[in-house]
Amino acid sequence: MKIILSLFLSFLIVIFLNQTIFFNGIPKINAEKIRRTAKNIRNDLIIFKNNLKYRLSKNKVEYNQLLSDYERPMSIEFRLAVISPTPTLFLMPIAALVPTQEIPIVGPTNRPSPTLTSWPAPTIICTGQACLTPMKIQKPTPTKKIKPSQVPIKPILEPNSSSEVPIINSPLSQPYYDPSKAYLCYNADKFIEVYADNVNPDACYNNIEAKMDSYMTSVSILGKSIQIHKKAYSSFKAVSDELSKNSVAKNYKINTIGAYVFRCNVNASTSDRNDTCSEGCVLSAHAFGIAVDINWDENCNGCSNYTMPMEIVDIFEKYGFRWGGRYKSVFGATIDPMHFEYMYDLCKDLNN
Repeated sequence: MKIILSLFLSFLIVIFLNQTIFFNGIPKINAEKIRRTAKNIRNDLIIFKNNLKYRLSKNKVEYNQLLSDYERPMSIEFRLAVISPTPTLFLMPIAALVPTQEIPIVGPTNRPSPTLTSWPAPTIICTGQACLTPMKIQKPTPTKKIKPSQVPIKPILEPNSSSEVPIINSPLSQPYYDPSKAYLCYNADKFIEVYADNVNPDACYNNIEAKMDSYMTSVSILGKSIQIHKKAYSSFKAVSDELSKNSVAKNYKINTIGAYVFRCNVNASTSDRNDTCSEGCVLSAHAFGIAVDINWDENCNGCSNYTMPMEIVDIFEKYGFRWGGRYKSVFGATIDPMHFEYMYDLCKDLNN
């Protein structure tokens, strides 16, 4: 009986070691599995520390109102508009994503800057200094509509690839993954300051959209061309280059991908995502060309089961991106595994 019990315990130990530090079915140490396990433990400790610090602090933000962009696969339909390359562009065909829905154009009216204090939200947001209540903004009336066939193709700028690209060795230690700090740089004021020249938004954010259109450029992610902000190009390009060399990433089939589209954030807004004229519209990170969604059918918002490989996550996070797949564990918000957003430039001042 002792022999049988010893064999059974030995069998359990072998299974445990095999699942923890060995290749499946092969009695050989798997260095990548050890690295991944150690990294996950380290990340979990950082998340636990940040969450504990946040719970003990007086600054509380409803991150479900700020973070997740999609409740379901993208409702905006896209068509590909092929643009012929010019001497100032890439030496490759470039495809721009153009929304097919009708776009309302309105005359100018006075509209307050969408600061953190004027974000419409169903609950009051307390920052520790004061409780900030949403401001009411008069909704302008659309006066003209453009048919899909008349929607202009977004211009493509030549990116500046000479900028230094930060390499983040400990992404979870960055302020954009810290619940007590993230809201300080993930807000409308900061988006406009960094990516829209700090202009004061006019009716329907028309002047913001015009600036975004003028700042768009293209980059290829695993063979798929997307539009992004020129200021974020260097980091997107670094991600693209490393993804193209990674065996797991190269074998990950991209069926759907989208980046720049000028619209409202679904969870942060009280309006429809496409109604930028609404007083309840809070612009999405996608509206600034700094976010990309990959395979939203397989990595849907709110879905705990997803296909996004951690190798792809590691590469994005290495270059200053935040992954929506961590929203639940870090912020207690809706998980969004399709979503990556470039956060380093928005939040780097908080590192000082």
